[in-house]
Amino acid sequence: MAQVRVRKRGKTFSYIFEAGKIDGKRKVVEKGGYPTKAEAYKAGVAAYNDFLHGNIGITSESISLKDFMTAWLDNVVAANVKPTTLQEYRIRFQKHIAPYLGEVKVQELTPAMLDKWIRDIQKAGLAYNTISAVHAFLHNALNYAVYPAQLINSNPAAYIKVPKNAPKNVVKRHIITPERFKALLEKYPFGTPFYIPLLLLYHTGMRLGEVLGLSWSDIDFSAKKINLYRQIVYHDKKGYFLTTLKTESSKRYVIVDDYLLGELARWHNQQAENEKQFGDNYVYVYREENGHVQRQSKGLPPPFGEKISLLCTRNDGRIILRGIIVKFLTKEGLNAHSFRHTHATQLIENGAAPKGVAGRLGHSNAQITQNLYTHNTLKLQEETAAIFTQNLQTKP
Repeated sequence: MAQVRVRKRGKTFSYIFEAGKIDGKRKVVEKGGYPTKAEAYKAGVAAYNDFLHGNIGITSESISLKDFMTAWLDNVVAANVKPTTLQEYRIRFQKHIAPYLGEVKVQELTPAMLDKWIRDIQKAGLAYNTISAVHAFLHNALNYAVYPAQLINSNPAAYIKVPKNAPKNVVKRHIITPERFKALLEKYPFGTPFYIPLLLLYHTGMRLGEVLGLSWSDIDFSAKKINLYRQIVYHDKKGYFLTTLKTESSKRYVIVDDYLLGELARWHNQQAENEKQFGDNYVYVYREENGHVQRQSKGLPPPFGEKISLLCTRNDGRIILRGIIVKFLTKEGLNAHSFRHTHATQLIENGAAPKGVAGRLGHSNAQITQNLYTHNTLKLQEETAAIFTQNLQTKP
């Protein structure tokens, strides 16, 4: 490799190679201290390859998309996003890209291949917004393959567009009527694991991870509000983590009604009674420095970490796992977003300002709220028609 040179400096050897220009000046990489010329050259070749391919450990001129994306996520993306976001990206790749393109060499990817891939994931049932997000994700990765990795000369994803006929909303969000919600509470009354999560989802429009991550220190009974700054998330094979919320706009407080506050106070007292009843078998929850959630029986020595008093627990103190809630809601023909969708739509229907609803839901702007969680209900149509009749209709 002619680009790498070796020279002797005193009793040891150094490798040296040019790494382009910065502000018109040559940038030279040099490292010494090697006892022999051969060792210096070998280290220089490895360093030069590392430099050529964006410092992500890729030394092959022909690499599969799977291997490239793995290296990119591990060495580039991981340093710039939260662990929860990194986990989402890994899942996105594993579910929507790897099965179709994972074994294809990055250097052999063509716009035609990616166009077929886009249409294949559309046929698999992905909605327009999801396809757009996956496409943008792959586009960013291949931008890195162009530069600084210099594996390809141009980005094939730049020429591909998401089909306009892709469905805009695959997951149907149901409006939960007061009657339907009352029936749910009768089926899962106070004292059952789902009662408190159901109340919180319906009365606040919070995300499921936010609900499950609430501790009693987040509840301000005197100000009648819930402070939101944490969530519980699951990392594959690593367990549950209590982490900060994804964005600044997600950090917020939610004003709540007296009925919800009364039920929360009632549950707080019941938790204290449950702890007495279970004694040393009652389970405490601890949060390690990295956010990992540990559970330990009261009668055993506590693990390292901060003790957290969560709202959503079983009678013996164990946390209610997200997967259990998801399965329960699916069985009832619902999902967590059904509650969020219901909360937003009911507020808009009854005259709440979209900006206020956006703040309550933790959206960065009101347009997101209107696009995602409000829909063209009969009530909105009737009210719109009434406004026209009363104020805008031309009268004879």
